[in-house]
Amino acid sequence: MKPSFHARPVNGPFEDPCVYVRILREKRALLFDLGYIGRLELGNLLKVTDVFVTHMHMDHFAGFDTLLRGVLKRDTPLRIFGPENIIQCVGGKLNGYTWNLIKDYPLKIDVFEINKDSISHAGFYAENSFRKVMHPTMIFDGIIKKEPLFKIQGVLLTHQIPVMAYSLEEEFHININKAILTEKELPVGPWLSDLKKAIREQRSEEITFEINNKIFTLEELMEIATITKGQKISYVMDVAPSDENMGKIIPLVKGSDILFCEAYFLEKDRDRAEERHHLTAALAGKIAREANVGSLEIMHFSPKYRHSVDELYNEAMKEFKG
Repeated sequence: MKPSFHARPVNGPFEDPCVYVRILREKRALLFDLGYIGRLELGNLLKVTDVFVTHMHMDHFAGFDTLLRGVLKRDTPLRIFGPENIIQCVGGKLNGYTWNLIKDYPLKIDVFEINKDSISHAGFYAENSFRKVMHPTMIFDGIIKKEPLFKIQGVLLTHQIPVMAYSLEEEFHININKAILTEKELPVGPWLSDLKKAIREQRSEEITFEINNKIFTLEELMEIATITKGQKISYVMDVAPSDENMGKIIPLVKGSDILFCEAYFLEKDRDRAEERHHLTAALAGKIAREANVGSLEIMHFSPKYRHSVDELYNEAMKEFKG
């Protein structure tokens, strides 16, 4: 199965946490957290359409300026999602600059602030020098964003302040049966993307596709497509080690193909973890095991473990795999 998403950390485990998710075949990408992103080339930054911020501590948000500079003249809008105060924080960043020469720039930034049961929406647009424009508030029911290809879900947790955890889930995966494709003498080409889009959008079976000067209906082409379970990627950072948080995280990340999770402290330093509102490696492993995830990637380590990094991996994997 060819995946729809390719996810990778931007930085090392002792550096700012950030995961870059490339949506394959769509020239598009998502970012989870927005700390230091200087390792991303401009071409990769220009693909970013949506950013999901856990909270606005510097190591999770300082890269906003880098991203802004990269996409400033781009036509495609930039959407930013985050917890309480994300609108104020984006506005503060933008207010730190003078914008008298950008009114003909096309960039639009839409910011979505997630609260307990609502999502506030503010727009910052180059055409009016990034002055804030408030839009109607939406209901928050756990789903933050939904498209034909995927949905983003989130839960509000605590790190002494509100923080978000996120999951990215493909609604279903469409595999093309190459043997049937060959049997029908159908070529590989852009029409396959159109076919997948029509399936995801639940278009009428009577719609047609022109392939090699022949006309086929969606119903006739369905036998070359096999529907399987979609990919799921989850991201959990800077979370207090409380039972309440654990009870919210496990349902969110359940069944993930890969879980990116902080492992800031070792379990032997649990008192320090509680004082600093972070998970331990053992708790990251426990979450992964109880949520039945396929793969666990721990990150965001305390600098105190620079000379004992194996202990973090061993502790997490022991708890995850037993």
